[in-house]
Amino acid sequence: MDIAEGLSAGRSALARGDWQGAREAFSGAIAFVPSAEALEGLGKACWWQDDQAAVFEAREQAFRLYREAGDALGAGRLATLIGFDYADYRGDLAVCDGWLQRAETLLKDEPPCEEQAWLYLYQGFIVLMFEDDIERSTERIEQVVALLPALKSIDLDMMTVGLRGLLAIRKGDIATGLRLFDEAMTAALDGEMKDLVAVGNLSCTLIYACEAIADYDRARQWCERTREFCKRMGLDTVFSICRTYYATTLIWRGEWEAADTELTAAMRELEPSRPSYVQDSLARLGELRRRQGRLEEAEALFSQAGPHRTALLGLASMAFDRGEMTEAIDLLSRVLRRVGVEDRAERVFVLALLSRARAAVGQMEEARVLLHEMGELSGLVGTRPLAATVLATRAFVAATAADWPMAQACFEDALDLFEAAEARFEAAGTRLELARVLQAQSRRAAATEQAMMAQTAFGALGARGGFEESAALLRDLSDGLAETSSAPLPNGITAREGEVLWLIAAGRTNQEIADDLVLSVRTVERHISTIYEKLGLHGRSARASAAAAAVQLRTNT
Repeated sequence: MDIAEGLSAGRSALARGDWQGAREAFSGAIAFVPSAEALEGLGKACWWQDDQAAVFEAREQAFRLYREAGDALGAGRLATLIGFDYADYRGDLAVCDGWLQRAETLLKDEPPCEEQAWLYLYQGFIVLMFEDDIERSTERIEQVVALLPALKSIDLDMMTVGLRGLLAIRKGDIATGLRLFDEAMTAALDGEMKDLVAVGNLSCTLIYACEAIADYDRARQWCERTREFCKRMGLDTVFSICRTYYATTLIWRGEWEAADTELTAAMRELEPSRPSYVQDSLARLGELRRRQGRLEEAEALFSQAGPHRTALLGLASMAFDRGEMTEAIDLLSRVLRRVGVEDRAERVFVLALLSRARAAVGQMEEARVLLHEMGELSGLVGTRPLAATVLATRAFVAATAADWPMAQACFEDALDLFEAAEARFEAAGTRLELARVLQAQSRRAAATEQAMMAQTAFGALGARGGFEESAALLRDLSDGLAETSSAPLPNGITAREGEVLWLIAAGRTNQEIADDLVLSVRTVERHISTIYEKLGLHGRSARASAAAAAVQLRTNT
């Protein structure tokens, strides 16, 4: 294979996603005579293999050869890529800026070209994502827009559409931003775009934007499409970065085993070349462990993640659950100082817990001020998770002030929204809080029904803490129910079935009922099936309805 054949084979391998084949072909060409073109191709192949050291070596050599040849376009193109690599791989923003400035100097006297457009795009992306500078980012994107008509590049067109979408979301025009993103992602994943690096960057940017406004359903839809695309094209590196965001959507939907798999895989794949991304995965895995009730593991993971905002929020949640409100408030205040208003979802979640903590220590006016800010942010974004979070927080503050009707109404509305958003953990927690509010109003049967449904949901998720809290509330609500009673039972329920019914209302599992009554689990299950039939109960809520019926019966007698 001569030099020309090696270059041709390398280009073909890149086009079909054969990164190792491309690497071998370009390396073969370089063995004859090192050329800037072959080194540039080698750098791209190594980038897809996530071989950081090889990427920098190949691209910096290519840059030097382009400069020696007086090729300003080639040198400017490589300087742009190298600058982005320093930001992406290492977070070295000063070095990144140096390379991008070098690219701008090299390209400034050239006629309008794609190299200039990509430089402006990357500059706009970096100042927005790393520096939160909306004004400078907008200026750069406008420069790209001015070049597009002459360049006629679908890759540049759609990347620009995507970044305009991100800017719109950051500026508060959520609907416009999401429409732009949806268009760009359709072009990216349906094969219109040819630059796979641009496709990868666009995909991760969209998922990040969805997380910033808690649009988890849109993130899930595009994550699944991106994953299919990456699998088809062999783009393991792209989804390694995106899968950390994808795991958040899985955690939200209660698909915890899948989330665990994604986060573990992401850490394994990113550790060698992108250690800065691992902190994010550690923090999110810690949040998953917290929800599961595996608190020692959660605390260890949060500690490993260092001062990551998600880790600090998780530690604050644990302090709140322990009743250590001063510690929770300190941690939340620290996080809030680091969360910009453009990170609307994260800010609402932090404000929600801080408002609860303030209310818990009697700082009601401060809690209401925080609630007002949450409401404004949620109204701007308009996603169900944020609206539900505001309602649940308002309910908690109302319950703290013993305004039971307001608390009940807000918890009920929050529950409806959480369930519509498929937020299983949040919905179960809201049911448990609603049960406590109903208990405070002496509505034991209704409280028992909600607590039973919460316990079932927590059990299905594998959330130990929530399951135990629900069980404790059920024991309190059913105090005395399991005692023998001479009261007549409805619908022909026998004395033995009545004993089973009282124990259901006390929150006992089938195994616990069997142990208490010295029966087999199968016999208990037959009794429960008969009870449901006699009471006319069906579906997933039958157990909760049976428990409520037991409480109501005993209350009436």
